[in-house]
Amino acid sequence: MKDVAMNAGVDVFFEPRSVAVVGASPRPDNMGRTILENLLAGFKGRVYVVNPRYAEVLGLPSYKSLRDVPDEVDLAVLAVSSRVTPEVIEDAGLKGVKGVVVFSGGFAETGTEEGRRLQDELVSRARKYGVRLLGPNCIGVYNSAVGLDTFFLPRSKMRRPSPGPIALVSQSGALLATLMDWAASKGVGISKAINFGNKADVDEVESIEYLGKSDDVKVIVVYLEGVTRGRELVDVIRGAVAHGKHVVVIKGGRFQTTARATLSHTASVAGSYDVFREAMREAGAILFEDLETAFDAAKVLSTQPAPAGRRVAVITNSGGHGVVAADTLTAAGLEVPETTSELMKELAIAFPERVSLRNPFDLTGDARPNQYQLVIDSVLRHGFADSLLVIALVQPPTMDPGEVVKVISGARARRPDVPLVVVTIGADAGVQVARALEEKGIPVFELPDRAARALASLHMGRPRWPEAVDRGALGITDAAVQGVRAIIRRALDEGRSKLLEDEALQVLRLYGVPVADFCVARSEAEASSCASSIGGPVVMKVISPDIVHKADVGGVLIGVSPNQASDAFKRLIENVRSRAPTAQVKGVLVQRQASGVEVMVGGLRDPAFGPIVTFGLGGALVELIRDVSMRLAPVGPREASDMIRETRAFALLSGYRGGAGANLAKVAEAVVRVSFLLADHNEIKELDINPILANQETATAVDARVLLGRGGG
Repeated sequence: MKDVAMNAGVDVFFEPRSVAVVGASPRPDNMGRTILENLLAGFKGRVYVVNPRYAEVLGLPSYKSLRDVPDEVDLAVLAVSSRVTPEVIEDAGLKGVKGVVVFSGGFAETGTEEGRRLQDELVSRARKYGVRLLGPNCIGVYNSAVGLDTFFLPRSKMRRPSPGPIALVSQSGALLATLMDWAASKGVGISKAINFGNKADVDEVESIEYLGKSDDVKVIVVYLEGVTRGRELVDVIRGAVAHGKHVVVIKGGRFQTTARATLSHTASVAGSYDVFREAMREAGAILFEDLETAFDAAKVLSTQPAPAGRRVAVITNSGGHGVVAADTLTAAGLEVPETTSELMKELAIAFPERVSLRNPFDLTGDARPNQYQLVIDSVLRHGFADSLLVIALVQPPTMDPGEVVKVISGARARRPDVPLVVVTIGADAGVQVARALEEKGIPVFELPDRAARALASLHMGRPRWPEAVDRGALGITDAAVQGVRAIIRRALDEGRSKLLEDEALQVLRLYGVPVADFCVARSEAEASSCASSIGGPVVMKVISPDIVHKADVGGVLIGVSPNQASDAFKRLIENVRSRAPTAQVKGVLVQRQASGVEVMVGGLRDPAFGPIVTFGLGGALVELIRDVSMRLAPVGPREASDMIRETRAFALLSGYRGGAGANLAKVAEAVVRVSFLLADHNEIKELDINPILANQETATAVDARVLLGRGGG
């Protein structure tokens, strides 16, 4: 958990009974004055001013310090320069203030040593007194229920939206302000909003946890740039979803490069955003890559019920719009079913032949509102669809706006259990229809593809709960765990960031992953002896801490018989000396030659989300194909099986085109065991087993690469 020792929770920022604005002045350009004006416009609690330079500000007495305020202060809003902020927090602590919002910049976000030092001092003083800290470098909080508005932006320049079921959580203050203004212009209701800036204390984890339990919130829209407490973020999103909320996430910085090493296949195919995306899937968040689509989804999620199934009826007076809607729905994984014969027969009586009743139901350009009602009622009565997408363009003279509103809102009133979204456009008449429907809780869009994608969001956001699997049930003993730690410690003590090949295979063997029989040869005679003891054809590979891809330097020979092993050893050493003359050679691995479908099992330790296990096709093409599934580690057998099924490797393992196939349970077991290996040992930064050879009997590791670092999360 986060290393804080605070008395108050995040609720003090949303539900204070009293707020003091520190630094407010009578000057029109003073940010503190703007904050004060916003609070006086609607806050239901007490408001105080602290500024030693003035006797009063906006008619309120101005106190010299927070300690001079005669009453209790729950929340202090600091509109002062960064250099005096630590002293003000000291005053807040002595006064017993529960929470402090710090607007000023000049802290860690500057990237300077002085900025980081100053931020550390803020945190230190806040923790000394148990004061919760929001910011610095933030715009604060908004709560329509209590009239709380600590934003330093005047209402003339940033409109405030009406109260509604959506809450906003943003790492960027400017973006949050833009979203609030946009929501107000579109009639999207916002109940609460928070910006945590540098998140020196309060962050997205605690904010989402609080909002997930708020009765007036149905959808939480989250904008994030960086994540530090990844596993806790997953937990609180799962909790919010369990409370009946939807969590919509937009991630900034998707294409930022990371400092992660890329010496393994795993690192090259599992970038930081890939890990973030998988973590959000497991949490039950709905991840979008642009703001417009995220808010379209939020409109639907906050107003529509959960659908009973994936079938959608599209009813339109524009064939083109209907086709676009149907295509988009299908691409999103929903069904646009063919009209049943019974429904077709019923509707054909009421419509001319030129009307298409095949779904999309194209009522053509001269359709009338009563015809929409006929189709909607019939579709619902027959149980033909689980959701409705109604495209009612009001440009034709036959489409009376008032009647359109009456028909569609009437359908919603009769069947509130069926999700309904609408597309309409048409100058002032279209605006009139859209406004009237949205006031009744029916989301309206101008384009059919946007409506379809938003409707599809109702089928997203199902959290995956971890399986309860005990390593003891897998036969992974404490002795095995300690054995792996000893191997890793020895490598790190020798200054190595990579296990030797034989060490990597021994680590796998300790965790119960089947490994092809091997031994290590350091001479031609030992190579011959190893090959004879193993028997049959063997694979021989140089062992070197300096060589990443052994085949590139002629460091691998396959199909070597015992009587060829001595010469093969000599040839391998000569190849490496001529092609990689500076590489250290620690010996040659002599290994039984196995057969089967090549798959890769691996993983990495993400800076935010911790251990991640991966699975995909093996061999040299894994980086090109990039067909990899991943999970937060550790995983159980069910999750491991799901990972396998998500990849193209599943077809090969199942016996593609008459192939022999493989033992899927054994492959899944290997994934489970590797996931525990990653979870148990923080020093493992990246791990590849490429390939594991899977056949009908077992799944055998033949090549492994383990990259190390000291501790860390």
